[in-house]
Amino acid sequence: MARSRVELGAAREPGPGRAVRVRVGEECLEFDTASPREVMLLRRWIGRVNGPMYSQPYLVEGPPGRFRLYVGRSAERVRTAQGMR
Repeated sequence: MARSRVELGAAREPGPGRAVRVRVGEECLEFDTASPREVMLLRRWIGRVNGPMYSQPYLVEGPPGRFRLYVGRSAERVRTAQGMR
C-alpha cells in the first residue's frame, strides 16, 4: 500500500493561521479543531458524508472537537459498531 511522506501516527502541528491538527493513523485520519467555525463545518459534513446511500467514507465526532474519517473496511467496521450501540 502506498504511504504518504507523513509518518503514520505522527501529529502535524498547525502552522501560522491554522487551527486544525491532522493525525494520520492506520485506520483513520484524525482532525483536532480549535475553531468553533471548523467544528460546525465538520459537523455539517457528517450529515453529508454519512448518508444512507454510501457505506464509506464514514466521519465520526468524539470527543467534541475531534473528528475521525474512516474509509474501506475500517469504515464498514466502525459504521456497524455505531449501529449496534
